Amino acid sequence: MNDLQFLSKRIYLLGGPGGVGKTTLAASLAIHLSSLGHRTLVLTVDPAKRLAQALGFKSFSQNLQKVHLPHNPQAHLTASMLDSELYFDKVIERFAPSPEQKRKILENRLYRTMVDSLGGSHEYAAMERLLEFASSPDYDKIVVDTPPTQNALDLIRAPQRLASFMDSSVISWFQKKGGFQLFQRGTQLAMKGLQKILGSDFLEHLSVFLTDLQGMQSGFKERHLAVLDLLKNPSTAFVLVTQASEARFLESVEFRKMLETEHLNLDRVILNRLEPSFPKLDLGSLNPPEREWMEGLARFFNDLHVVQEKWAEAFQVALAVKTIRINRKPLRSSEIETLREMGAELSD
Repeated sequence: MNDLQFLSKRIYLLGGPGGVGKTTLAASLAIHLSSLGHRTLVLTVDPAKRLAQALGFKSFSQNLQKVHLPHNPQAHLTASMLDSELYFDKVIERFAPSPEQKRKILENRLYRTMVDSLGGSHEYAAMERLLEFASSPDYDKIVVDTPPTQNALDLIRAPQRLASFMDSSVISWFQKKGGFQLFQRGTQLAMKGLQKILGSDFLEHLSVFLTDLQGMQSGFKERHLAVLDLLKNPSTAFVLVTQASEARFLESVEFRKMLETEHLNLDRVILNRLEPSFPKLDLGSLNPPEREWMEGLARFFNDLHVVQEKWAEAFQVALAVKTIRINRKPLRSSEIETLREMGAELSD
């Protein structure tokens, strides 16, 4: 994919493991897009305090926050933090057949426990909010910093898993006495944990909860199909953010294969926080111990640079998509210009 094709996309999903700088790069790409004149929204997850400060905030919130760009005061950039609990509640409010049913579900202790611990709830919330803004004419570009996860496709599969769970046949199976007994035997540890939280009447809570969910199946299925349509739309770009190492390489190759099984394309790979080669220094003025220490430091970083370059080449060959290398850069709270420059590198 060339740069013009990449910049023509409307939605950018940045995925990858935690700790690779994905949130910072999502903000950087959003700053760059808004600097090009696009009305841009960035949805992020629990960003670091220093990033919030760089964007001019004391902290992030789920509310829409206008970002002021000193280099381009006319730029239209909005930021918001994903809140899985808030958006799961909104899903229930949207699909509940009646106000009474909505109230019963939201007040059920089991519902709140499931939202807090259910695998995929955060990912589902991310997709739900993306659907909300994707249908809005207020934004030309939407950048999504996806939640870090052990399975890179949890974000994509979360709506499908919830839609399957909401299937009436599944709920009916759980509501049968034999189904409850089988469920209890098959997941004893999970059941014991929930029973400690909810008490000995856990199964009664579960039965009431599943009964209250009746009638909401079609809504979840419709949202699942809407998510698939959005993800497979040519205007959506998948960007993998990772690092140049053997472990991340193997992980990324598997991610590419999983995307292909879902008939989704990987648009580009960002190898973040690469170490540049250590600059040559004049060490003649140093005493022998100081010179030896500096020479050892230079060897360490040069060796690290060589290893990372080797894996960067492997990424390029194995994944067969554009691979962009971003050198490690210090981010200070006032350096929004650094973020803008990094964003420009992402679309080079």
